[in-house]
Amino acid sequence: MAYKLIIKDEALADTLEAYLYYEDKSDGLGEKFMKSLQNRYDQISLNPEQYSFTDNRKTLRDIKLKGFPYVVIYDVVGKKVTVYAVHNCYKNRKYYYE
Repeated sequence: MAYKLIIKDEALADTLEAYLYYEDKSDGLGEKFMKSLQNRYDQISLNPEQYSFTDNRKTLRDIKLKGFPYVVIYDVVGKKVTVYAVHNCYKNRKYYYE
């Protein structure tokens, strides 16, 4: 059974910014970004604990998007997965969510 995915407003804003950036660069590239992101959301909802921790407290996890310099930052509590950010690793190489 899939986990419930909750996407925070900050992650939605990150997603919109990335989509618009890639669509501006090349028609259809924003759509490819969205498909890559949706693929990762599907994987997270099926098996969220498979991916690595990003913080010292071992609460936040991340997964890299295929073909784009982004990671999805999330946590798992019970049967709910909360997505906090769709982080641009190229723009902000160092990130901390503690």
